[in-house]
Amino acid sequence: MIRILPAVALAAILLAPAVPSIAADAMPLPLPLAREVVGKTIELVESKGVYPRSRAEYAQARTALLALVDGDAVQADREAVHEGIRRLLATLDADGHSLLFAPVQYQQMQSANVARNMTRPSAFRLVQTSRGKVLRWTPPPNVGGGQQMIDANVKRFYDEAEAHPEIRQACALVVDLGEQNGGNAWPPLIAMYPLFGTANKANAVDRDGKRIPVVDRAGLERMARANAGGRANPLAPYADGPLAVVVGSDTSSAGEMLLVALLGEQRVHTFGQTSDGRSTLNGTYPLADGSSLVLTELRFALGDGPVYRGGIPAMHPSAKGESADATVRTAAEWAAAHSPRCVPAPGAT
Repeated sequence: MIRILPAVALAAILLAPAVPSIAADAMPLPLPLAREVVGKTIELVESKGVYPRSRAEYAQARTALLALVDGDAVQADREAVHEGIRRLLATLDADGHSLLFAPVQYQQMQSANVARNMTRPSAFRLVQTSRGKVLRWTPPPNVGGGQQMIDANVKRFYDEAEAHPEIRQACALVVDLGEQNGGNAWPPLIAMYPLFGTANKANAVDRDGKRIPVVDRAGLERMARANAGGRANPLAPYADGPLAVVVGSDTSSAGEMLLVALLGEQRVHTFGQTSDGRSTLNGTYPLADGSSLVLTELRFALGDGPVYRGGIPAMHPSAKGESADATVRTAAEWAAAHSPRCVPAPGAT
Protein backbone atom coordinates (compact mmCIF):
# COMPACT_ATOMS: atom_id res chain seq x y z
CA MET A 1 0.00 0.00 0.00
CA ILE A 2 1.02 3.63 -0.37
CA ARG A 3 3.36 4.46 2.46
CA ILE A 4 2.55 8.11 3.17
CA LEU A 5 -1.07 7.98 4.29
CA PRO A 6 -4.16 6.23 2.95
CA ALA A 7 -5.06 7.78 -0.37
CA VAL A 8 -8.58 8.53 0.79
CA ALA A 9 -7.27 10.77 3.55
CA LEU A 10 -4.50 12.70 1.90
CA ALA A 11 -4.45 15.35 -0.77
CA ALA A 12 -2.45 18.39 -1.68
CA ILE A 13 -5.08 21.06 -2.14
CA LEU A 14 -5.08 24.53 -3.60
CA LEU A 15 -7.67 24.59 -6.38
CA ALA A 16 -9.38 27.68 -7.69
CA PRO A 17 -10.30 30.46 -5.26
CA ALA A 18 -13.05 29.38 -2.90
CA VAL A 19 -16.56 30.15 -3.98
CA PRO A 20 -18.34 32.72 -1.80
CA SER A 21 -20.27 31.35 1.16
CA ILE A 22 -24.00 31.15 0.72
CA ALA A 23 -26.71 31.43 3.34
CA ALA A 24 -26.41 27.87 4.68
CA ASP A 25 -22.74 28.44 5.47
CA ALA A 26 -23.56 31.63 7.38
CA MET A 27 -26.10 30.14 9.81
CA PRO A 28 -25.18 30.42 13.52
CA LEU A 29 -23.68 27.39 15.25
CA PRO A 30 -25.06 25.98 18.50
CA LEU A 31 -22.37 26.76 21.07
CA PRO A 32 -21.60 23.08 21.93
CA LEU A 33 -21.10 22.33 18.22
CA ALA A 34 -18.91 25.40 17.78
CA ARG A 35 -16.78 24.27 20.73
CA GLU A 36 -16.45 20.83 19.20
CA VAL A 37 -15.32 22.32 15.87
CA VAL A 38 -12.78 24.60 17.53
CA GLY A 39 -11.50 21.89 19.85
CA LYS A 40 -11.04 19.39 17.03
CA THR A 41 -9.26 21.97 14.89
CA ILE A 42 -6.79 22.81 17.65
CA GLU A 43 -6.23 19.11 18.39
CA LEU A 44 -5.45 18.35 14.73
CA VAL A 45 -3.23 21.40 14.29
CA GLU A 46 -1.20 20.62 17.39
CA SER A 47 -0.90 16.86 16.79
CA LYS A 48 -0.44 16.71 13.01
CA GLY A 49 0.15 20.12 11.43
CA VAL A 50 3.45 21.74 10.58
CA TYR A 51 4.75 23.97 13.33
CA PRO A 52 3.84 27.66 13.49
CA ARG A 53 6.25 30.32 12.29
CA SER A 54 6.09 31.93 15.74
CA ARG A 55 4.83 30.26 18.90
CA ALA A 56 3.75 33.63 20.26
CA GLU A 57 1.75 34.41 17.10
CA TYR A 58 0.09 30.99 17.27
CA ALA A 59 -0.73 31.35 20.96
CA GLN A 60 -2.39 34.70 20.33
CA ALA A 61 -4.54 33.29 17.50
CA ARG A 62 -5.41 30.24 19.62
CA THR A 63 -6.53 32.39 22.54
CA ALA A 64 -8.66 34.58 20.25
CA LEU A 65 -10.28 31.50 18.67
CA LEU A 66 -11.16 29.95 22.02
CA ALA A 67 -12.66 33.26 23.15
CA LEU A 68 -15.21 33.01 20.33
CA VAL A 69 -16.75 29.91 21.91
CA ASP A 70 -16.41 30.97 25.54
CA GLY A 71 -19.26 32.15 27.73
CA ASP A 72 -22.91 31.21 28.17
CA ALA A 73 -24.39 32.19 24.80
CA VAL A 74 -26.65 29.69 23.08
CA GLN A 75 -25.06 30.18 19.68
CA ALA A 76 -21.79 31.20 18.11
CA ASP A 77 -21.29 33.20 14.95
CA ARG A 78 -20.30 30.59 12.37
CA GLU A 79 -18.48 33.04 10.10
CA ALA A 80 -16.53 34.47 13.03
CA VAL A 81 -15.53 30.97 14.18
CA HIS A 82 -14.44 29.99 10.68
CA GLU A 83 -12.48 33.22 10.30
CA GLY A 84 -10.83 32.57 13.66
CA ILE A 85 -9.80 29.11 12.46
CA ARG A 86 -8.37 30.61 9.28
CA ARG A 87 -6.35 33.12 11.33
CA LEU A 88 -5.02 30.22 13.39
CA LEU A 89 -4.04 28.30 10.24
CA ALA A 90 -2.37 31.41 8.84
CA THR A 91 0.20 31.27 11.66
CA LEU A 92 1.50 27.87 10.49
CA ASP A 93 4.68 27.55 8.45
CA ALA A 94 2.60 26.24 5.57
CA ASP A 95 2.99 28.75 2.72
CA GLY A 96 -0.68 29.68 3.12
CA HIS A 97 -1.65 26.14 2.15
CA SER A 98 -3.71 25.19 5.23
CA LEU A 99 -7.35 26.01 4.57
CA LEU A 100 -10.87 25.73 5.91
CA PHE A 101 -13.73 25.12 3.51
CA ALA A 102 -17.30 25.72 4.61
CA PRO A 103 -19.66 22.85 3.72
CA VAL A 104 -21.26 24.37 0.64
CA GLN A 105 -17.91 25.68 -0.64
CA TYR A 106 -16.42 22.19 -0.73
CA GLN A 107 -19.50 20.67 -2.36
CA GLN A 108 -19.54 23.36 -5.05
CA MET A 109 -15.84 22.82 -5.83
CA GLN A 110 -16.40 19.10 -6.23
CA SER A 111 -19.41 19.65 -8.50
CA ALA A 112 -17.53 22.21 -10.61
CA ASN A 113 -14.59 19.83 -10.99
CA VAL A 114 -16.83 16.98 -12.14
CA ALA A 115 -18.57 19.23 -14.69
CA ARG A 116 -15.24 20.58 -15.98
CA ASN A 117 -13.73 17.12 -16.41
CA MET A 118 -16.82 15.88 -18.24
CA THR A 119 -16.29 18.45 -21.01
CA ARG A 120 -12.50 18.77 -21.16
CA PRO A 121 -10.57 17.39 -24.15
CA SER A 122 -8.68 14.12 -23.92
CA ALA A 123 -5.63 14.08 -21.69
CA PHE A 124 -3.74 12.33 -24.52
CA ARG A 125 -2.49 14.23 -27.56
CA LEU A 126 0.30 13.79 -30.09
CA VAL A 127 2.89 16.47 -30.81
CA GLN A 128 4.74 16.30 -34.12
CA THR A 129 8.47 16.90 -33.80
CA SER A 130 11.41 16.77 -36.19
CA ARG A 131 12.11 13.23 -34.99
CA GLY A 132 8.64 11.77 -34.85
CA LYS A 133 5.49 12.01 -32.77
CA VAL A 134 5.67 12.59 -29.03
CA LEU A 135 2.84 11.80 -26.61
CA ARG A 136 1.67 14.73 -24.49
CA TRP A 137 -0.20 13.56 -21.42
CA THR A 138 -1.98 16.30 -19.43
CA PRO A 139 -3.48 14.79 -16.27
CA PRO A 140 -6.49 16.82 -15.13
CA PRO A 141 -6.93 18.04 -11.54
CA ASN A 142 -9.22 16.04 -9.29
CA VAL A 143 -11.20 17.39 -6.34
CA GLY A 144 -12.29 15.39 -3.34
CA GLY A 145 -11.25 12.18 -1.69
CA GLY A 146 -12.52 8.69 -1.25
CA GLN A 147 -11.52 5.50 -2.95
CA GLN A 148 -14.52 5.66 -5.29
CA MET A 149 -13.37 8.97 -6.77
CA ILE A 150 -9.81 7.73 -7.13
CA ASP A 151 -10.90 4.50 -8.79
CA ALA A 152 -13.21 6.35 -11.21
CA ASN A 153 -10.45 8.70 -12.35
CA VAL A 154 -7.88 5.94 -12.78
CA LYS A 155 -10.40 3.96 -14.84
CA ARG A 156 -11.04 7.06 -16.95
CA PHE A 157 -7.31 7.27 -17.65
CA TYR A 158 -7.39 3.77 -19.16
CA ASP A 159 -10.67 4.45 -20.99
CA GLU A 160 -9.26 7.59 -22.64
CA ALA A 161 -6.10 5.81 -23.72
CA GLU A 162 -8.16 2.99 -25.22
CA ALA A 163 -10.25 5.54 -27.14
CA HIS A 164 -7.12 7.01 -28.74
CA PRO A 165 -5.14 4.12 -30.23
CA GLU A 166 -3.12 6.60 -32.31
CA ILE A 167 -1.05 7.45 -29.23
CA ARG A 168 0.82 4.19 -29.80
CA GLN A 169 2.63 5.95 -32.64
CA ALA A 170 4.57 8.07 -30.14
CA CYS A 171 8.28 7.55 -29.61
CA ALA A 172 8.70 9.69 -26.46
CA LEU A 173 6.63 11.27 -23.68
CA VAL A 174 5.93 14.70 -22.24
CA VAL A 175 4.03 14.88 -18.95
CA ASP A 176 2.29 18.28 -18.92
CA LEU A 177 1.46 19.43 -15.39
CA GLY A 178 0.17 22.81 -16.59
CA GLU A 179 -3.42 22.07 -15.55
CA GLN A 180 -2.50 20.63 -12.15
CA ASN A 181 -3.57 23.53 -9.97
CA GLY A 182 -4.51 21.44 -6.95
CA GLY A 183 -6.82 18.82 -5.58
CA ASN A 184 -6.14 15.14 -5.05
CA ALA A 185 -2.81 13.97 -6.45
CA TRP A 186 -3.44 10.26 -6.12
CA PRO A 187 -5.30 9.46 -9.38
CA PRO A 188 -2.51 10.75 -11.68
CA LEU A 189 0.18 9.41 -9.35
CA ILE A 190 -1.36 5.95 -9.56
CA ALA A 191 -1.86 6.21 -13.33
CA MET A 192 1.79 7.10 -13.97
CA TYR A 193 3.27 4.26 -11.92
CA PRO A 194 5.35 2.88 -14.87
CA LEU A 195 7.38 6.10 -14.89
CA PHE A 196 8.77 5.43 -11.41
CA GLY A 197 11.68 3.21 -10.47
CA THR A 198 12.46 1.52 -7.19
CA ALA A 199 15.22 4.06 -6.51
CA ASN A 200 12.94 7.11 -6.69
CA LYS A 201 14.32 9.85 -4.41
CA ALA A 202 11.16 11.84 -3.66
CA ASN A 203 10.46 12.09 0.06
CA ALA A 204 7.77 13.63 2.22
CA VAL A 205 9.19 15.22 5.37
CA ASP A 206 7.17 15.66 8.54
CA ARG A 207 7.46 18.53 11.00
CA ASP A 208 10.11 16.68 13.00
CA GLY A 209 12.24 15.83 9.98
CA LYS A 210 11.19 12.21 9.44
CA ARG A 211 11.43 11.29 5.74
CA ILE A 212 8.88 9.02 4.09
CA PRO A 213 9.10 7.85 0.46
CA VAL A 214 6.46 9.43 -1.75
CA VAL A 215 6.52 6.63 -4.30
CA ASP A 216 5.71 3.02 -3.52
CA ARG A 217 5.82 1.70 -7.07
CA ALA A 218 4.43 -1.74 -6.25
CA GLY A 219 1.53 -0.23 -4.31
CA LEU A 220 0.74 2.24 -7.08
CA GLU A 221 0.82 -0.57 -9.66
CA ARG A 222 -1.62 -2.68 -7.65
CA MET A 223 -4.05 0.23 -7.41
CA ALA A 224 -3.75 0.94 -11.13
CA ARG A 225 -4.28 -2.66 -12.15
CA ALA A 226 -7.42 -2.83 -10.03
CA ASN A 227 -9.03 -0.35 -12.45
CA ALA A 228 -7.28 -1.25 -15.69
CA GLY A 229 -9.61 -4.08 -16.69
CA GLY A 230 -6.63 -6.06 -17.97
CA ARG A 231 -5.50 -3.22 -20.26
CA ALA A 232 -1.87 -2.22 -20.64
CA ASN A 233 -0.82 1.08 -19.12
CA PRO A 234 -0.28 3.57 -22.00
CA LEU A 235 2.74 5.09 -20.21
CA ALA A 236 4.54 1.76 -19.88
CA PRO A 237 6.58 2.24 -23.12
CA TYR A 238 8.27 5.22 -21.43
CA ALA A 239 9.42 3.41 -18.29
CA ASP A 240 13.01 4.25 -19.15
CA GLY A 241 14.81 6.77 -21.33
CA PRO A 242 14.36 10.54 -21.28
CA LEU A 243 11.25 12.02 -19.71
CA ALA A 244 10.18 15.64 -20.24
CA VAL A 245 7.89 17.35 -17.75
CA VAL A 246 6.19 20.71 -18.37
CA VAL A 247 5.49 22.92 -15.37
CA GLY A 248 3.91 26.37 -15.14
CA SER A 249 3.04 29.04 -12.63
CA ASP A 250 -0.38 27.38 -12.22
CA THR A 251 1.23 24.07 -11.26
CA SER A 252 0.40 24.06 -7.58
CA SER A 253 -0.18 21.90 -4.56
CA ALA A 254 -1.14 18.45 -5.91
CA GLY A 255 0.63 19.43 -9.13
CA GLU A 256 3.79 20.14 -7.16
CA MET A 257 3.49 16.79 -5.40
CA LEU A 258 3.45 15.11 -8.81
CA LEU A 259 6.36 17.29 -9.93
CA VAL A 260 8.47 16.25 -6.94
CA ALA A 261 7.60 12.59 -7.49
CA LEU A 262 8.81 12.87 -11.10
CA LEU A 263 11.93 14.79 -10.06
CA GLY A 264 12.75 11.76 -7.95
CA GLU A 265 13.73 10.10 -11.23
CA GLN A 266 17.16 11.19 -12.49
CA ARG A 267 16.09 10.92 -16.14
CA VAL A 268 13.55 13.75 -15.82
CA HIS A 269 14.09 17.22 -17.31
CA THR A 270 11.58 19.97 -16.58
CA PHE A 271 10.52 22.80 -18.90
CA GLY A 272 8.51 25.97 -18.39
CA GLN A 273 8.11 28.27 -15.41
CA THR A 274 8.65 28.11 -11.67
CA SER A 275 5.73 26.37 -9.98
CA ASP A 276 3.27 28.20 -7.73
CA GLY A 277 5.02 27.47 -4.43
CA ARG A 278 2.57 25.45 -2.35
CA SER A 279 4.78 22.38 -2.47
CA THR A 280 3.40 20.81 0.69
CA LEU A 281 1.12 17.89 1.45
CA ASN A 282 -2.17 18.20 3.29
CA GLY A 283 -4.52 15.97 5.22
CA THR A 284 -8.23 16.67 4.83
CA TYR A 285 -10.46 16.28 7.88
CA PRO A 286 -14.25 16.68 8.17
CA LEU A 287 -15.40 18.79 11.10
CA ALA A 288 -18.61 18.43 13.06
CA ASP A 289 -20.38 21.36 11.35
CA GLY A 290 -19.78 19.88 7.89
CA SER A 291 -16.77 22.05 7.06
CA SER A 292 -13.47 20.58 5.87
CA LEU A 293 -10.11 21.31 7.46
CA VAL A 294 -7.24 21.04 4.98
CA LEU A 295 -4.13 20.86 7.15
CA THR A 296 -0.53 21.06 5.94
CA GLU A 297 1.43 18.17 7.46
CA LEU A 298 4.38 17.40 5.20
CA ARG A 299 6.94 19.09 2.98
CA PHE A 300 8.89 17.52 0.13
CA ALA A 301 12.56 16.87 -0.51
CA LEU A 302 14.74 14.80 -2.82
CA GLY A 303 16.84 12.25 -0.99
CA ASP A 304 18.60 13.83 1.96
CA GLY A 305 18.40 17.31 0.42
CA PRO A 306 16.67 20.33 1.92
CA VAL A 307 12.90 20.57 1.89
CA TYR A 308 11.32 22.57 -0.88
CA ARG A 309 10.11 26.01 0.03
CA GLY A 310 8.37 28.25 -2.46
CA GLY A 311 8.16 27.55 -6.17
CA ILE A 312 10.20 24.85 -7.87
CA PRO A 313 12.11 26.28 -10.86
CA ALA A 314 12.18 24.54 -14.22
CA MET A 315 15.50 23.12 -15.40
CA HIS A 316 14.85 24.65 -18.83
CA PRO A 317 13.04 27.97 -18.24
CA SER A 318 10.70 29.14 -20.96
CA ALA A 319 11.33 32.46 -22.66
CA LYS A 320 9.46 35.48 -21.35
CA GLY A 321 6.02 35.62 -22.94
CA GLU A 322 6.33 32.13 -24.43
CA SER A 323 3.02 30.33 -24.82
CA ALA A 324 2.26 27.07 -23.04
CA ASP A 325 2.05 25.26 -26.39
CA ALA A 326 5.48 26.59 -27.38
CA THR A 327 6.93 25.25 -24.14
CA VAL A 328 5.34 21.88 -24.81
CA ARG A 329 6.89 21.81 -28.30
CA THR A 330 10.31 22.59 -26.83
CA ALA A 331 9.90 19.78 -24.30
CA ALA A 332 8.70 17.40 -27.01
CA GLU A 333 11.68 18.19 -29.25
CA TRP A 334 14.04 17.55 -26.33
CA ALA A 335 12.34 14.24 -25.52
CA ALA A 336 12.46 13.14 -29.16
CA ALA A 337 16.11 14.17 -29.56
CA HIS A 338 17.13 12.09 -26.55
CA SER A 339 14.97 9.03 -27.19
CA PRO A 340 16.51 6.16 -29.17
CA ARG A 341 13.01 5.28 -30.37
CA CYS A 342 12.68 8.58 -32.24
CA VAL A 343 14.38 9.04 -35.65
CA PRO A 344 14.70 12.13 -37.87
CA ALA A 345 12.23 12.47 -40.69
CA PRO A 346 13.68 11.65 -44.14
CA GLY A 347 15.64 14.62 -45.40
CA ALA A 348 15.78 16.32 -41.99
CA THR A 349 19.07 17.88 -40.94
